[in-house]
Amino acid sequence: MEWKRQYFSPEAQAKVAERRRLWSPELQEKASQDWNDLYKDVQTCLHEDPAGPKAQALAARWRALLEQFTGGDPEIQKGLNAMWSDSANWPKDVKAQSFVRPELQEYMRKALTARK
Repeated sequence: MEWKRQYFSPEAQAKVAERRRLWSPELQEKASQDWNDLYKDVQTCLHEDPAGPKAQALAARWRALLEQFTGGDPEIQKGLNAMWSDSANWPKDVKAQSFVRPELQEYMRKALTARK
């Protein structure tokens, strides 16, 4: 996933590499499954109020999964934010994945904003 490096400062890249050493294949598999489950659950709640209890529960799960990746590091989060804001320019095969769907991202943006 070399294309992602452009979004992260050299400092953030080093921190991501350090965090990667903490991950086992089993932990990665669980995280991937947790994200896939979350995307499916978000899909079923797109008709719900983003400030409502169901959406807020999804937002809490979203934040917890992000926290697992970033470890709460603001430099890593800044890189993720830059990457997601440029999703229109991602490789075609990545854009085709279900989690990149604009309506899903927009719904979660609203839910996360309501959570603040």
